[in-house]
Amino acid sequence: MVLMLTGAIASAGVIGYRLYDWHVTKATQLSKGTSAFLTRHEIDPRRGSILDRTGDVLAISRGTTRVIADPQKTNEETKGIKKASIFTVAQQLADLLNLDAGTIVEKLGNPEARYAEIAREVLDEPAGRIQRAINSKDEETKLYGIRLEADKKRVYPNQELAAHVLGFVGESAARPNDVVGQAGIEAYYDDHLGGQPGLVSSDIDKEGRRIPIGRHSMQQPRHGSDVTLAIDRTIQHIIEQELTNALKKYDAAAGSIVVTNPTTGEVLGLANRPTFDPGLIHQYPLGPELNNRVTGRMYEPGSTFKLITMAAALNENLITPDSTHNNPGEMEYGGQEFKNWDQKTYPNQTMIGVLQHSSNTGSIFVADKIGEQKFYQYVNRFGFGEPTGVEGVGEESGIIRGYGDPNWYRPDLASNSFGQGIMVTPIQMAAAIGAIANDGILMTPRIASTITHADGRREPLDPSAVRRVIRKETAQTLVQMMEAAEQRVGVNLARIPGYRTAGKTGTAQIAEQGQYRDQDVIASYVGFGPLERPQVLALVIIEKPQKESYGALVASPTFAEIMRPIFSYLKIPQRDPTT
Repeated sequence: MVLMLTGAIASAGVIGYRLYDWHVTKATQLSKGTSAFLTRHEIDPRRGSILDRTGDVLAISRGTTRVIADPQKTNEETKGIKKASIFTVAQQLADLLNLDAGTIVEKLGNPEARYAEIAREVLDEPAGRIQRAINSKDEETKLYGIRLEADKKRVYPNQELAAHVLGFVGESAARPNDVVGQAGIEAYYDDHLGGQPGLVSSDIDKEGRRIPIGRHSMQQPRHGSDVTLAIDRTIQHIIEQELTNALKKYDAAAGSIVVTNPTTGEVLGLANRPTFDPGLIHQYPLGPELNNRVTGRMYEPGSTFKLITMAAALNENLITPDSTHNNPGEMEYGGQEFKNWDQKTYPNQTMIGVLQHSSNTGSIFVADKIGEQKFYQYVNRFGFGEPTGVEGVGEESGIIRGYGDPNWYRPDLASNSFGQGIMVTPIQMAAAIGAIANDGILMTPRIASTITHADGRREPLDPSAVRRVIRKETAQTLVQMMEAAEQRVGVNLARIPGYRTAGKTGTAQIAEQGQYRDQDVIASYVGFGPLERPQVLALVIIEKPQKESYGALVASPTFAEIMRPIFSYLKIPQRDPTT
């Protein structure tokens, strides 16, 4: 009892002395320069996840470990130990981490250095083995001067799936070790996903110990928000698989598919080939794999653009579906020669016939009736020549040489009417044709649908209408023309039994160094359905196919191959064959 009492008195004395020491002895030091003892430490926020529209995880952060060396300590602690040196430490780390021992030796070789990063994003199992080696009592296997620090790894569970939608993360140039979005949704919503770091401030003594009666404050981090996309993982898988199949089947260089809901502007799927794995981004050079071709690559749309020309003339009451023209299969316009793809002449060809036969000279007839000023007004109203506003980084505006521009010439009206000499992006084309499917209203393409904040608040990202570009009646008439034109085609590879769809093929030559190359084309098809209430629009683009060349033979069957399972997945009922 006496011993216990004596111990308690002694402990109280020590505590009392420490308090007296800080209150009195150190008071002058603290008052003279308190800031010299103040330390600040950031608390990293948790990066938000990216989810598909059904809640499946597309990107998530998980805790990992970073392996750090103190070279000075490694060199000092291995001195005088027979079986230990920086070489044995390096070799052991190399074996555990599957790294090059020589590289690790270089990092440990400077005895003056106090910090060297050996590895990042080390998973639980190897990190556990390293920790056991750090704690080892065996002089031969102990890892001298090595420590583990908490780290984070961005994980993409589906590897390449939706890579160009998600983008990727990397280390911030301004804040080393801070992960930031560098492309795609990761970059566009980085402020939401990344959150804000917290801050701990404390007074410490010269030995780095916290001063009990000193200043101390903690600001909690604001963890990142989750972003839910309009992208559907199942639809994404369908279009990526079929795009890969198409490129292989037609021996094509590259391609893109974008699927939207034309009534809301939601992007349900977006795929490009070539592609990449966001989780292994450091293994890719800056090449075509990283380019989101749907938003960041311009192309000449070819005959799919005839729908824009036809919409403008219908809306201006300049033509009807039954209006006819007698332009020949080859003709001169503005001093330049133009011809149909099949070089055929179709006497008394109706406007439905122009779409059916994809007549270039028929399209020139329509554009001539519209006139230069009105034609380019409609081109702009449909959203060409400006970004759509879709989320992402590096969206292109396209290139439109309009009437009145210094480098515009009269033949441009003719070639532009059937989609040559004009540069657009796939997302612009999908949005513009979506306006036709949506009774004439152009919608802003939208990849994200909801932001869920760390406190549980949900922030919906509602559909946004840009403007009405054509009357409802005009849109409905054009859709009927598109359907009628495809029904008259002998072999329509875009047809989907049981469903009413409408669309248009495109085959555009590729210009290189100011000259069109006959052997290289872009084959495309854009269509939507079911026509009773359009819910799905798809644009298929296949670049430089070698085994076939026309959109009708390359892109049309690919459209059918993706739309058939999508309609089934969305449980869209087939039409009654008796109606």
